Amino acid sequence: MRFVDLSLPITSNMSGLPGIPAYAENPTRCYPLSVISGDQANLLKSQGIDVPDEVEKSNHMLSKLEITTHIGTHIDAPLHMLENTWSIDEVPLENIVKKGKIIPLTDIEPGGMVTADAILKAGVDFDETVIPILHTGWTEKTWGTPEFWDNTVYMHKDAAELIAESNVSAVAIDFFPEFPFWRNDVERPEGQPPGHNHKIFLSQETILIQMVTNIGAIGDEDFILSAVPLRLKGLDGSPARVFAMIQ
Repeated sequence: MRFVDLSLPITSNMSGLPGIPAYAENPTRCYPLSVISGDQANLLKSQGIDVPDEVEKSNHMLSKLEITTHIGTHIDAPLHMLENTWSIDEVPLENIVKKGKIIPLTDIEPGGMVTADAILKAGVDFDETVIPILHTGWTEKTWGTPEFWDNTVYMHKDAAELIAESNVSAVAIDFFPEFPFWRNDVERPEGQPPGHNHKIFLSQETILIQMVTNIGAIGDEDFILSAVPLRLKGLDGSPARVFAMIQ
């Protein structure tokens, strides 16, 4: 069996969604509370880890993670946009561990929209037995650069509606699933209010798996997609380790 990791690494100061103050006010931090030796601290620093100057020396390394629930590779529970519905710990594992199917959309230009027409032209059938992965290549090409948000690929409402009609239990994407409201150079599609696509998916308990990467490494073989969040009781989403298992 071959495994392909589809997750972004979690690091300090990950790039959060523009125009949402909570991301700037609550930056991601990953740092050790204790290390085994000064040599270990220096090695961690050389790897870009945020090591406090006065980190404790101990007989073990112990670290702390500070992160919002919707940054990097993550999973949205219906509670993210709706009330009185599944929290992330209530999402059934059988809904997010399932045969995957890649929908190739790599010809969409930077700053372009994923539309229903583009999905149909890809010519890949999908239904409730699979998790479709919409593959533009945007995350793996631009994550960690200003272009990722400045010129993001995004989703038209008709694409969300098309996917929802197939009654899939989850959908994975490598681009922004809504209109990029922070950009002044694009016009919002008529009838697409804020959060429209999230609500289309989550209102029918279609789980949204966001910011996957490295999709091209899967190839043409059949695979199982595993997208497993932390079991955060009562919360709206979670960072996730997402990977493909190829037999």
